[in-house]
Amino acid sequence: MAHQDKDAWRDGLRRYLDDPAEHADVITYDDEFVVVQDKYPKATVHFLVIPRQVLSMGVGDLDREHLPLLRRMADLVAPLTASFPDLQVGFHSVPSMRQLHLHVVSTDFSSPSLKHKKHWHSFTTTFFKPLADVLSTIDSTGQIAMRCERERELLEATMIVCNQCATMFKTLPQLKRHLISVHPATVSLDAVKQLLSTIFSKKRTATNAPVEVPSPKRQAHASPTATSVTQ
Repeated sequence: MAHQDKDAWRDGLRRYLDDPAEHADVITYDDEFVVVQDKYPKATVHFLVIPRQVLSMGVGDLDREHLPLLRRMADLVAPLTASFPDLQVGFHSVPSMRQLHLHVVSTDFSSPSLKHKKHWHSFTTTFFKPLADVLSTIDSTGQIAMRCERERELLEATMIVCNQCATMFKTLPQLKRHLISVHPATVSLDAVKQLLSTIFSKKRTATNAPVEVPSPKRQAHASPTATSVTQ
């Protein structure tokens, strides 16, 4: 019997690299990057920016050789963060998926998929490494110093601190009620998607890249009559 990699699921993002047009959850793409809706979004806006080059690594594996790639990623998302200040972009210290990917997530964290404390802590503690900090650190020191066990401990913190006003809570449901009543979401998912499409359209024009042609599957997914299921 052939040996099966029990962690094969961790390579799930690679399926988007070769033929992104065929995947309904792909928002946009070009020959360098593909942007995917997170399968279990933790906020109103939650995308993954994935290099189409196979890079089985996390932020702790990056060095100065990756600076050009990181700078291109920064250039790509800069118009988003400039237009929507409620977006944060960065990497998880210890990612669950092996392909390098950048999170673009709104700070409202309004989502039924935000179910556990570790979900909250993964975006609101130093477990989340902002792209700007990653670029600066690698540029100056050559790498991101990483202690994986210490980073994982951040996910197990007992107290939950609101990312908007620093109010402390003991349970996630308390925090989520607080966010809805005191800090409701203000960012528009459709507006962010529209700007993202514009960014990629300009990028393709500047590089004479082929025009993006969505597959029938993606067109159906984008249709107003399409339905979705959140797990």
